[in-house]
Order: sequence, then C-alpha cells, then structure tokens
Amino acid sequence: MARIALLGTGLLGSGMVRHLLKTGTPVTVWNRTIDKARALAADGAAVADSPREAVSRADFVHFVLQDDAVVDWVLEEIAPSLEKNAVIVDHSTTLPATTKERFARMRARGMRFVHAPVFMSPQMAADGVGLMLVSAAQRDFDDVRGQLEWMTGEVWYLGEREDLAAAYKLFGNAMLFAITAGVADVMSMARANGIDPMDALTVFTKFQPAAAIPARGARMARGDLSPSFTVSMARKDVGLMVAAAGREPLLVLPAIAKRMDETIDAGDAEKDLAAIGVPDRRT
Repeated sequence: MARIALLGTGLLGSGMVRHLLKTGTPVTVWNRTIDKARALAADGAAVADSPREAVSRADFVHFVLQDDAVVDWVLEEIAPSLEKNAVIVDHSTTLPATTKERFARMRARGMRFVHAPVFMSPQMAADGVGLMLVSAAQRDFDDVRGQLEWMTGEVWYLGEREDLAAAYKLFGNAMLFAITAGVADVMSMARANGIDPMDALTVFTKFQPAAAIPARGARMARGDLSPSFTVSMARKDVGLMVAAAGREPLLVLPAIAKRMDETIDAGDAEKDLAAIGVPDRRT
C-alpha cells in the first residue's frame, strides 16, 4: 500500500487527508501550525514534527501550501529525507514562471515533481469531488494518476508543459473573483433600489451570463471586434448601473467604465464590447 505524506493541513489540505484516510491508506501530516496537523490524528493520520520526518518513508508527498516561497522552503527541507523515486505532488496555487523554474530545479536534482492545483472547496476535498489540473512528465503522471483520480471528481492532464496548470488555475480564480465582485455590485444596486439582494439573484436563474465566456471570449481571443453589442451602448448601460447604485459602494463597475472610456477615446466606440480587452493603441 502506498505511503502518503501531506504537508499543509489548512482547510483544503485537511479535507484531502480525511478523504485519503477513508481508503485505509497511511497518511502522515505536517503543518507549520502543528495543532492543525494534530487535529487529524483523531481521523487516523500520523503527525510529524517536521517536513523531513513526514516524508522520510513516503512514496507520494502532497503539498497544499500557501505560496511559492513556502513551497520552495519545504522542498529544500525535505530533499535530504526524500525516498528514491518518491513523487512530489504540489496542489498549491503558484506563479506560472516560478513553477516552470521549480520543475527545472527538481529535474536537475533527480526529484520527481507534479503540479496539480485544484478547483475544490474544503468540503469537496473531503468528499473527493471537484477538478484537478495537472502538469507533469507523462511517466510521473502515470505513476500518480490513480491516486489523484481517487482524490477528486476529474483529473485534467494538461501535458508536459510545466507552467500550464499554474496558469489555468489563475485563469479560473480570476473569473471567480470577477464574478464575486460583479455579484457584490448587483447587490449594491439592489439595496439602493429597495430590492432584497436574494431577490436580485433570481435574475440569474433565467439569464445565464456565463455563456458569454465561450461566445464573446472566443471572439476576443481571435481579435474579432465586429459589433453585436457596441462599446458606446455598453458604456451607456454602465452609466445607468453606477447611477442606480446611488451611494452604495461599487467594486468593479467604475473600473469597467474607465476602461470603456479609454476604448472610446481610442476610436473604438462602435466596435464590439470585446474591444475593451484590446491594449490601448495610443501608447
């Protein structure tokens, strides 16, 4: 049976550990705040006092860490104690360029490295559902694939380009944050007009704005600015939205208005809304 170490037992990491333990697989955990790791002992996890101790007999080492700096620090810590042919699987959200450099360093040192960030909540991790993105050498992915498939609902192998999973993870999170900010602005308009924010959300049971991502997004990627919704008309609507919000705070609409004004000033008023994604040609 595979021996697993998981380093980083915050909310997401703890969910992963609990799901792995359901198979009866031995899991050793470590966390910088040791009490978060010790909380998993009741579920059957072994708790290590250091990263080196955690990985000393592990076949697979999973990271769920805060950022690039912590990932690099932990890698240096565990290198002397890592089992030969052990596979490191990093689920952390990291910078694409730094991730690519990390792959090169690990390869030069003979260490097997897989980057596998996730779109999963802590509860989804505990339930083994969600989406996992993977960049890795084919051999390394093949060796860890079965384990990753057990950990999540879908594993999307993106191939051997080292930075691709890191980039795609940021793309997904960027859209999540944009949607969250957009919802906040909708609720501000609702409050300013005496509409319960919960009632305001019902519009999205009928109107599905996510459909704009494959439709308008593909046009933006191709540079197709033939109009279906012009910048000038969209700017008028944004003005109405800002006015409708009154004194309520807005997160993204003022920034969108500013970008639309720049696009109009550049001579693209009658082009499609997609033109706001074209760099300002005046510079």
